[in-house]
Amino acid sequence: MENFRVTGTAFLAQLMSDPMLREKKLLKSVLHILEERSQDRNSIVRQMAVRGLGNIVDGAPVKVKKYKKFLLDILMRALHDTFSAEVIGESMKALANVLKELKEKDIGSSFKDLTQQIRTYFDDENDALRSVAFVLFGILAQLTKKKRKAYFAEQVRKSWVTLLLHLQDPSPKVSMECRATFHLCFPFLGLKRLQHAINRHLGGRAELKPEELQVDICRHLAKENAELLENLYSTTIAYFSSSWDGIRAVAANLAGIILEHTDTQRMKWLDLAHLLKSLQVLEKDPSPTVQLVATELISDICPGRALGE
Repeated sequence: MENFRVTGTAFLAQLMSDPMLREKKLLKSVLHILEERSQDRNSIVRQMAVRGLGNIVDGAPVKVKKYKKFLLDILMRALHDTFSAEVIGESMKALANVLKELKEKDIGSSFKDLTQQIRTYFDDENDALRSVAFVLFGILAQLTKKKRKAYFAEQVRKSWVTLLLHLQDPSPKVSMECRATFHLCFPFLGLKRLQHAINRHLGGRAELKPEELQVDICRHLAKENAELLENLYSTTIAYFSSSWDGIRAVAANLAGIILEHTDTQRMKWLDLAHLLKSLQVLEKDPSPTVQLVATELISDICPGRALGE
């Protein structure tokens, strides 16, 4: 019966946290039951099974490496659960627990798939999924050594603007997790001259001042790395259509900072006509905050321009 499966799986998930499981040599049996339950038709059963697999870190941490492939295969499969955000979130939490007990070499071929899949949740509408996705990406950054460094650096390059924008995520918890992850990931961009400024902004517990951070980044890229500045600009413009008004406002404001610190004559990729059209759309945004940022930026680009022209 379904309610029995839910109760029984929840019990086993809790049992996985108890060292007694290893002492009584029951671990292998329980792991195989949880594997079976991780594919149950009931999403709560699947969620409890995945939680139990993550709890091995508490009950039998020395066994994580022994069962690493078994654990990673099941948890990676749960990341693709199309019917339950709760199962996906639980799998990411479990992966975060398990990965802390492993090294880069232990993850093997799962590393690439895991990195790519985690990135897909950075812009998820579910606050909990965004939060744990940033946490997990930060753990991968800490795990990454020589063998996977080039690959992970490529993934960071594809994600760094998203991380920069989500420092001002509508959810304070997500913003906090993103801050820690951005700090861990920034060295992979290879911008050593900017690292001191990043440490000053993101290190410690001082209040984050996002606009000052953005100004420092734009100033540096305008002088040192036009390619990455173009990447910053194009990704920022894409966020004008974000589903969150807070992120739309942040993106529009960042576009203004980029313009302010960029030689528009030298940066041939900067299409002001396209930017103006995009900003005119934001002037009609449902959010008054977004409207205000867009109007002010249009005024900066075209002084004296009438609204809506």
